[in-house]
Amino acid sequence: MKVLFLDIDGVLNSDATTRKTGTGWDFVDDIHIERLKRILDATGAKVVLSSTWRYDRDEPKLNSDFLELQDYLRQFDIEFYDYTPNSNPYQRGLEIQEWLDEHPEVEQFVILDDRDDMEPCMDHLVQTIQHDALLDEH
Repeated sequence: MKVLFLDIDGVLNSDATTRKTGTGWDFVDDIHIERLKRILDATGAKVVLSSTWRYDRDEPKLNSDFLELQDYLRQFDIEFYDYTPNSNPYQRGLEIQEWLDEHPEVEQFVILDDRDDMEPCMDHLVQTIQHDALLDEH
């Protein structure tokens, strides 16, 4: 199995994002979603959400933004396969490693994120920057 660990802020939205969620947070831009879709179609990777957007995802009263995101990505035929645990929010790489330890079927993975706290998985990081988000060169 191939997995793509996905952050949202700084990957699917950028400093230029003008679209907002229902609660006023920066939403996502189609151009970045289309780039993600090309990656997923080319690799067959499954999406594991590692972004803070996953917090309280099962409680719509607490995270309507997540539901809005999930519904919007479905329009591009992008589904979340799973979510990393919320065990160490200040060290995303450890949360990713924890998820990987529970899923030995994963043969290859990549991390799309604008953060750099990915140890012990740093060599799998494709780092974006908030200013630009996901670009063709990534």
